[in-house]
Amino acid sequence: MNNNVLKVRGGVLCVILSVAVGGVFAQEGDATKGKELYFGHGCYGCHGYNGETGARDLVGTDSPIIANVDRFLVYLRLRTEYAPLVPSTRMPAYPESALNDGDARDIFAYINTFELNAPAVEDIPAFQAILESAGRQLKE
Repeated sequence: MNNNVLKVRGGVLCVILSVAVGGVFAQEGDATKGKELYFGHGCYGCHGYNGETGARDLVGTDSPIIANVDRFLVYLRLRTEYAPLVPSTRMPAYPESALNDGDARDIFAYINTFELNAPAVEDIPAFQAILESAGRQLKE
């Protein structure tokens, strides 16, 4: 079975389970504790310090995985089936033994404090200068 089939099946299963267990996980988390856990578990390594500066953005993506805490928790747990703990560039698996539901809710609460602050591309003078320079070099 190829990776695309597994991804689709995992995504469908995530949605089904999040609907089926709706409310089971739902509890407010503590964003202050979540911040400590976010940094302690190294989430910033891929998602950046504010959810928009890393290799995998969290804010401004409209990802259904971070739409609500139920989906977030189901996603973290299901990954233990599809992404075993081997070297990879993918997000690590987080079984409950590695990250309990309360701590995951706290991380989710912290993630929900993130705001999209990136300026529009046209509002970044240095970037515009790079683009113009690159354009001139391509024409030469």
